[in-house]
Amino acid sequence: MKILTICHDHPHITDGGTEHLAYDLTRALDAEPGVSARFLAASTALSHPEAQAGSLHAMGRDMLLRVGRYDLFSMRRQDGLAWTETLARVLAATEPDIVHLHGLDRLGAEIVPLLRRLRPAVGLVLTLHDFQLICPSAGLLIRRDGGLCTRPAPDACHRCLPDISTGAHALRKARLLALLDPVDLFVAPSDDMRRRFVAWGLPEEKITVVRNGVPAIAPMPDTPRARPNRFAYFGNFAAHKGVEVLLKAAERLGRSGADLRVSLYGRHHHPSAETARHFAGALAAAAPVAQLVGPYDRSEVGRLMAGADWIVLPSLWFENAPLVLLEARRAGRPVISTGLGGMGELVRDGVDGVIVPRGDPAALAETMAALADDPEAWARFAANASQPPDPQETARQHLAHYALVTKATPHELVS
Repeated sequence: MKILTICHDHPHITDGGTEHLAYDLTRALDAEPGVSARFLAASTALSHPEAQAGSLHAMGRDMLLRVGRYDLFSMRRQDGLAWTETLARVLAATEPDIVHLHGLDRLGAEIVPLLRRLRPAVGLVLTLHDFQLICPSAGLLIRRDGGLCTRPAPDACHRCLPDISTGAHALRKARLLALLDPVDLFVAPSDDMRRRFVAWGLPEEKITVVRNGVPAIAPMPDTPRARPNRFAYFGNFAAHKGVEVLLKAAERLGRSGADLRVSLYGRHHHPSAETARHFAGALAAAAPVAQLVGPYDRSEVGRLMAGADWIVLPSLWFENAPLVLLEARRAGRPVISTGLGGMGELVRDGVDGVIVPRGDPAALAETMAALADDPEAWARFAANASQPPDPQETARQHLAHYALVTKATPHELVS
């Protein structure tokens, strides 16, 4: 079976969860007997003068497709048609039985019917990693007042983006659903993601749930310390990730004289100088309890998590199946989470972790202070935590679904 993975970026260029998960799956698929899997990534990071929109570049065995302007609202490419010719060449060279898309950001929703036209018999699979299709406001499903959007209909979208008419929002949804019609199978990494996309309008019979797989992490100490008072955050510092809530909780803990530490691992890509100053102020107010460690390489995540007792995910949006949470499970570290979206399927409150209210620094601070003095809870949660599948297990699940999509068994598709 020949598989072509298409992702909106490469993990060696953009250190994001979708990129890593898609890449891990592709490598695992390629390791299966009788399977050849290639990775094509869209990228805006190519700096060579010859790297014009639509040009193709090699990164080892992987391929990079240079992309240019892209409209977030319509999810439409605005960088000419050269990329369509490049895609045709890639399909002719790789001859895939399956094309597996991981998101449509930068690629454009129009890639779906184009793939069907260029290769009519190919099985088209799309993994739903986020809500960009549903929510034109950065895919966050967060209203202008900061509340969660549970009914993303055109009138609700107009209230968030009032400069765009309700009719335009309705046309956007209808256009995207029409462009997605050629997809044979949608993969949702969580039941929550599947439910929301069915409610949005995708055919229920076309969506299946396959949990994300993450590689094993080297064993770490599983004996609770006398005071499990080391907390850590991993990931980017975007506002919807709730880092400011964690910093405010740390500030409260500092004022109360609590003896604990919060380490922040990751990058902060601030959209403006004002947000950068705001983050710096929040970080300064949270010192000395909270400290910014900075960026980390994914290969170090096991060692870094070994230096923490608890991993905190204070997200303010409906997370799907966050990579950091899965890595924490691999590392044997209990998680404190808001439980929104797919996180609620991975963290069982009081069994293998703790669920805290969304956007509530006081409640988070109270929870952290209690857990720092409760080594028995740490040991119990760590022992009860289930392990996520590894990429090889996930790859085999995907192969079974691919076989159904192509109406043949994997062995029949081996060239």
